[in-house]
Amino acid sequence: MELLVSLALLVVGLIIGFFIGRFVQTKTGGNNAAQTEQQVKEILAQQAQHHIHQTRQSLESIEGQCETLKQQIEEYEALLTQSSDDEDAKVPFYGEQATSYLRNNLKSSEKSKVNKVSDTQPKDFANSGSGLFVGGSEQSTADKS
Repeated sequence: MELLVSLALLVVGLIIGFFIGRFVQTKTGGNNAAQTEQQVKEILAQQAQHHIHQTRQSLESIEGQCETLKQQIEEYEALLTQSSDDEDAKVPFYGEQATSYLRNNLKSSEKSKVNKVSDTQPKDFANSGSGLFVGGSEQSTADKS
């Protein structure tokens, strides 16, 4: 009987302990939920700040590139207006004049080649008795003295 009373007290203690633990857990669990919610809000706020910072940096970079592009376009337009105003300053292109000059010279050289017929033929250096090496030892000994 003593054993039965001990077991009954143990079961009643477990039941009471279970409900007390559950009550404490709900009370602290509500605080944990509030803390967890607060931590999530802080993390989201940090992420939003980081996102805003990155967006501002990207925007500044894009604005810098736009300014550079505007400056380059203005310089290009200035070069275009300057080159159209300075027609005399351009380097002249002599292609047409050179072509007509070469045509005229080629036509006149062809005419001169046809008109130039010589009465004397050039010396034949292939024959052993004519040409540059004509002569004998007499001339070479005469030149030595």
